[in-house]
Amino acid sequence: MATSSTVSFTLVADTWRSSLQFNEGRLQLAGGIPQFTLSASDKTWDEVLKPNPAPGMQSIVHLTRTGSITLTGAAVEFDRHIHLVRAVVEALRGRTAEAFAPRRQLRARGEYHRVESTVGTADIHVERCGTGRPIVALATAGSSSTQWHGLMTESDITDHFELITVDLPWHGSSSPTFGSATGDWNLTPESYSRFIVDATRSIGLRAPILLGASMAGAAVIHAVATYPEDFSGAVAAQAGPRVRNRATPQLRATDIDQSLFVPEWTYGLMNPESPAEFRKRVWWGYSSGGHGLYAADINSYQQWDIDSVADLLGHDSPHIALLSGRYDTTVTPEASQALAKSILNSSFCEMPELGHFPHAENPARFADYLESAVERVLAHRP
Repeated sequence: MATSSTVSFTLVADTWRSSLQFNEGRLQLAGGIPQFTLSASDKTWDEVLKPNPAPGMQSIVHLTRTGSITLTGAAVEFDRHIHLVRAVVEALRGRTAEAFAPRRQLRARGEYHRVESTVGTADIHVERCGTGRPIVALATAGSSSTQWHGLMTESDITDHFELITVDLPWHGSSSPTFGSATGDWNLTPESYSRFIVDATRSIGLRAPILLGASMAGAAVIHAVATYPEDFSGAVAAQAGPRVRNRATPQLRATDIDQSLFVPEWTYGLMNPESPAEFRKRVWWGYSSGGHGLYAADINSYQQWDIDSVADLLGHDSPHIALLSGRYDTTVTPEASQALAKSILNSSFCEMPELGHFPHAENPARFADYLESAVERVLAHRP
């Protein structure tokens, strides 16, 4: 990631400072005049640089946004080179990636369905793996169904259920919506719910369980609330009553490489102790998205508000099982628990060792929580 990068920056604590310079991708410990400086107390840096930092202390992006680390100098250069700052921090943590070999072969079967919906008509990419009761899985904002491959290869979930992943139009291997211009992608909670219904009907599914995280976590709740006859219930991870803190102008900036900025914007939401192989895959998935796609999805996500559908979710509604990773700084377990309290037929479980991408950053561990959540959905069917 450092190839061809040239930048100087300084890390400053109470009792030490370190100046670094990347020159055409080569790191030098003694830099020139820093283009930006990151300053924090010894206590803050000590926690950040631990191999296993406390939840909330793992993300440079989060800490600079909240003021725990002060950014001075050229902010745009920081935005352009967050990947290098993060790489330096990870190196100082001293963790080494463990050797990785997939537990199972990936045996997903790909197919396309032409789906007509309120978001437009598109050829939608679907992958299916396993046998049994169908679980329809949707990815986080701006990403694709490849996020679910780890669950297919590192767990036994597909021995008991058929995991069916669906890409939105413009996402992953799905086509753009026919007749629309590049950059016209627009989504609302209502149109997302309608798309889920139209896609599952096109695939020929009857009352599947819905599964989603982050934006998709909110979407599956909205879908169950507005189309309860179409679904057996839902598992929603990393969803809160509402979201208001995920937008920033940099997500659409043309003077910043979005293939570097967007994945770094999200990377720090994971637990640094989650397997490096899967954190890398989450990063790469966000690096592969189209320009402005993540920003458009976030605009939709920030329209989500449980108050808009709370009156539709009664005791007889399909069960919604909420899961929440402790390392998520955008939707905390407290927020997810508050959401669960506002949904009558719901349950809540915290995942202390996981973050904002629990299904993708540590799929083997997430599978344990998922199986219990699905059991609750099936046990509480009206």
